[in-house]
Amino acid sequence: MKALVMAVSAVLVLSVSAAVQTPKSKTDDVDKLLAPIALYPDALLGPMLLSAGNPGTIGALSEWLRSHDKLKGTELQDAAKASGFAESYVALVLFPQVVDKMAEQLDWTTKVGAAFTADRTAVFDSIQRLRTKAKDAGKLQNNAQQAVTLETTATGQQVIVIEPANPQIVYVPQYNPQTVYVPSTVVIKEEDDTDAAVAAGLIGFTAGIALGAAMDNDYYYGPYGWGGGFRMYNDAWDDWADHREDSREDWQDYREDVVEERGDRARDAQEQRTDRTQARTEAGTDRTQARTDASADRTQARTQAGTDRTQARTEATTGRTQAQTTAATQRTSAETRGYSGSQTRTAPERSGTKSDAFSGYSNGKSERAASSRGTSSRSSSRSGGGGGGSRRR
Repeated sequence: MKALVMAVSAVLVLSVSAAVQTPKSKTDDVDKLLAPIALYPDALLGPMLLSAGNPGTIGALSEWLRSHDKLKGTELQDAAKASGFAESYVALVLFPQVVDKMAEQLDWTTKVGAAFTADRTAVFDSIQRLRTKAKDAGKLQNNAQQAVTLETTATGQQVIVIEPANPQIVYVPQYNPQTVYVPSTVVIKEEDDTDAAVAAGLIGFTAGIALGAAMDNDYYYGPYGWGGGFRMYNDAWDDWADHREDSREDWQDYREDVVEERGDRARDAQEQRTDRTQARTEAGTDRTQARTDASADRTQARTQAGTDRTQARTEATTGRTQAQTTAATQRTSAETRGYSGSQTRTAPERSGTKSDAFSGYSNGKSERAASSRGTSSRSSSRSGGGGGGSRRR
């Protein structure tokens, strides 16, 4: 019986030991996984955690950045958004070295994304543990590149928040995760370079990255962005996630409205084009009909004029023919009565030019003339005969 109790006790001890060691082992694994990025500014770390859930898109984003290396700032973000990348990826395009690191270490990125999806609270707790270690070791401090503050969440949790010292310029920290979380006695002067700081176990920084129109950049300065109260912890993250989901739905609604409006404009434009085409067709038909009517009127007028001229010529020809027939009939009738054509024409002339009242006068004048000619002739004969007799004597 005593042996049985001892055996059970041993099993219980082992079980308790396993229960204690398993969470510690899991915590260590998460801390080791997040140590390279735990000291990044919160608003950069947030998009990294979100984007890590889809590592394939990280690779695509890295390729996209290489083909758009001439774009900068807001213009680059707008282009990424137009290319269909979600907001968390758009927020990362200003940090190509971060994107390339996540794409090159795709296995690590996948594990970070899986850990964040599986237990977000465990990830946040790991970040706070690591920041506390770096702060206690004297490595995480305020400087010209970053502001380190201690704040309390809505649930009362104390959290270390890292933000840029200048909200419009972001410096990405560089450090050795093996040495930055432990104390060291190495002193680095301000003029020493980043590599020297990293080698000494301190935090160096890349060149500052300007956010462009920072105060209007919704990816960093929205309701939960830098300067707007965004913190990645507890209910604050839930609020941010809800806001992000609302923003996504609003954006989707906006896109649907844009597509619908574009469709309406396209339909209106098509209707207007159809109306204009129909109006031009009707106008063309009217002009063709008017030309046809005018041509028909001119043809009809010409035809009527031709008909009138033909009828006039026919009537004139008929009149002349009738007159000639009448004249011929009259001549034939006169010849039948015994008159020649000339007598027939002369008699009316004489009758028409001289009246009967002067006919005797005319005849008498003619007779006197004839008598005068006869007397003259006889006188000449006598004169001639007397001369001849004188010559004979």
